[in-house]
Amino acid sequence: MSFTFKEKGNHLFKDGDYAGAEEMYSQAIQMNPKEPSFFTNRAVTRLRLEKWAGAEQDARIAIDLHGGSKAAASLKSSLYRAQALLELQRPQEAYDVAIDAYRASLSAMNAQTENLSKIVLRAKQQIWAAKETARLREMDATLASVESLIEADLERELKELKTQLDNGEIGEIGFNEDQKALREEAEKKIRHVRDAFKASSGGQIEERVVPDYLIDNITFEVMHDPVVTISGHSYDRLGITKYLEQARVDPVTRAPMTVKDLRPNYSLKAACEEFLDKNGWAVDY
Repeated sequence: MSFTFKEKGNHLFKDGDYAGAEEMYSQAIQMNPKEPSFFTNRAVTRLRLEKWAGAEQDARIAIDLHGGSKAAASLKSSLYRAQALLELQRPQEAYDVAIDAYRASLSAMNAQTENLSKIVLRAKQQIWAAKETARLREMDATLASVESLIEADLERELKELKTQLDNGEIGEIGFNEDQKALREEAEKKIRHVRDAFKASSGGQIEERVVPDYLIDNITFEVMHDPVVTISGHSYDRLGITKYLEQARVDPVTRAPMTVKDLRPNYSLKAACEEFLDKNGWAVDY
């Protein structure tokens, strides 16, 4: 009977009725709380509904029921948990979950490899952005004060919004939408402030960013000797060589491939070298 509710939930999910799907999966869980797929399905449904905390909890339970984050069956749940953690502004936890799952996925040649690599990169970028915020604020006390005021206003507005939710004045979907809008507005204000301080300091106060195309999707570091695969994806030679010696398939398409199929990417190598020459700090990314 529990799987009947799951099937109903699947149909509702496909039709875009995420609230209805969530209810079906919840009923399935009530009947059988030991089936991990019920929690995995409700997790992805809650992601669609932007119920981040609930999605993270469901995915975590599914991972435990599968036997841990490195189990092949739990990789999709790990992906969902990492996504939810990013939305909850917990990038280090998201990175820890995603990188373990990514490595397991890479070894198992699982279909989730590419999706997990994107989450790992997003988490690493958020962690780096937090470090950059701390560095910039140490450089200029006025910048720190202005940004702290913006963040204090954001926290006050988020608390007021949560009170409205608790009092039933707004629904959960409206709460999530308004919360997202408030965070985006605060981020926009901070960007404007940093642009102004950058201009007034002659470029000394500037956030440092590594372009995505310079990052290797196996080590998640800046590439030094990029090579391109048959499918057109570029990786650092050392990482992709180690991978191919074990797996012998393309990391993305999973088509048969060996080290002999790799070709140097000279233009990307030149771009990487130029970037590292001008931005020595990037070796710590």
